[in-house]
Formats: sequence, C-alpha cells, structure tokens
Amino acid sequence: MVLEGSKVIEKLACMIAQNEPAALVTVVESSGSTPRGPGSMMLVDKKGVLLEGTIGGGILEERAKSDAAECLRVKESKLFFYELGAENEKSLPMICGGNIRYFVKVFPKKKRLIIIGAGHVGEKLCKMANILGYTIIVVDDRENRATKENFPEASQLLVGDILENLRKVSIDENTCIVIVTHAHKYDQAVLEAVIDSNALYIGMIGSVSKVRTCFENLREKGISNELIGKVYSPIGLDIGGESPEEIALSIMTQIQAITYNKSVPHMKYIMKQKNQEG
Repeated sequence: MVLEGSKVIEKLACMIAQNEPAALVTVVESSGSTPRGPGSMMLVDKKGVLLEGTIGGGILEERAKSDAAECLRVKESKLFFYELGAENEKSLPMICGGNIRYFVKVFPKKKRLIIIGAGHVGEKLCKMANILGYTIIVVDDRENRATKENFPEASQLLVGDILENLRKVSIDENTCIVIVTHAHKYDQAVLEAVIDSNALYIGMIGSVSKVRTCFENLREKGISNELIGKVYSPIGLDIGGESPEEIALSIMTQIQAITYNKSVPHMKYIMKQKNQEG
C-alpha cells in the first residue's frame, strides 16, 4: 500500500504542477467487510476518470469517482459515508456488508488573473491576487511600467502591442480579466477583444459616463446586450476610498464574490439604477 500511495501522491503532484484539477479520495474509516481499509487512496479527474490508485473497485469505486467529480465541479472537499448492502439512502448494493467513510480532498485548477494595464492600480491588484493564489499575467505596451521590478508576483509579463499580445493568451472559464489601461481608447478596444470569451469575470475601470459611452459604441458595432451585460463596469464594489490600493481591494473583492457566487452590490448595478433614474 505504501508504494501504491506514493504513486498516487506523485501523480497528484504532477497534476498540480500542470495546473490541472484533481480530487484525492482517501478511505478514513471502515468496519465489517469492505473492499479496502483505511489509508487506501485514488486520484480522480474532473470527468470522474480514475488517474491512479484504487479504493477497491466495483460499485463503491464508481460511486466515489462520481462523488469526487461532483466535488471538483463545486470546488468543495467533503466527507462521505456509505453502508454496504443496507437498504437506505446511504447504502450501496454490495453483498459484502460493512461501512466505509472516505474523504474527498479537492485540488482545483489555480485561478488566473489577466491584468491589462501596468499602472498603479494594476500593480496593487497584482500583489493582492498573488496573496490569494492567482496565476497572474500582466499586459501593457509601456516597457518602463510592465517590469519585473513593478510586478515581481506576475508569472508572465507581455510587453508590446496590447491586442496582439492578448491573442497569445488562452482565456477559459477559470480566467478573470481586469481592464485598467492608461487610455480610454485602449479600454474599449481591449473589451471588444475579450467580451465574447469564456472568462469567468471581465471588469473594466471607468466612470459611469465613460462606461455608458463605451457600451453605446459597442452596441453600434453589433455587440449584443447579452455580452455587454456580463461586463462588470464600473468595476469593483462600492466599499469607499480612491487610492490605488483601495481601488484594487474593491476589484479583488468583487472577483472573489463572483468566484464564489456571492450576492453583493456591484457598481455595474448601481450604474444601471442611475440610468433608469434618468
């Protein structure tokens, strides 16, 4: 079992290094006749596919794989208990009898933040996102701003034509995008480039009037209200303050709320209310 367990851990380390989500299933308690005892482990991917190890095969293992995939989907670790052969909602139809308890530990894909704009807000945002465990990419066209000295926490600095560099970055449902460039013309162009992506979050800095004008311009270009509606702009939560640090905190707080599906008063809805009022 020691050798088997080490293979599971080695595979888990490989998955984490490649930023691939995985769930570690460990039997923590068993009684009676069960396929495997405490300490038995297996590793499962987000589709419920067994990657390494086993907790005994058969119906129990299939259920555990399904439980692990669901835990990965909701990004929550959880303890499970089943009676093998009993007739109740916590049972599995196995003739061996006994009880088993296993823990599913989730190792989700590391979140990624693309900061488009290497100004003071972007710099403070990078520091906060790093503390929260994000992989950070900074995009800007200013060589004197997008530097390792200003952004030591960034895993990647893309300096040069902003739109051209953006095309090199894959954007998926695990990606958050913050648009804080140094010129309004760049903000709109960048938003237009990423608005139809699968990003979890797209936020753009700007005043109510600037955002309104930007959105009107996008509508004139044929971009639907559905796509525009998923943009968080004006960006952040209304928590007060105007320093770069305070604005960055407002943005990062909003991203965390979106990530964990929490209902909070976003600035975009405050703007919507103002529009309705006149």
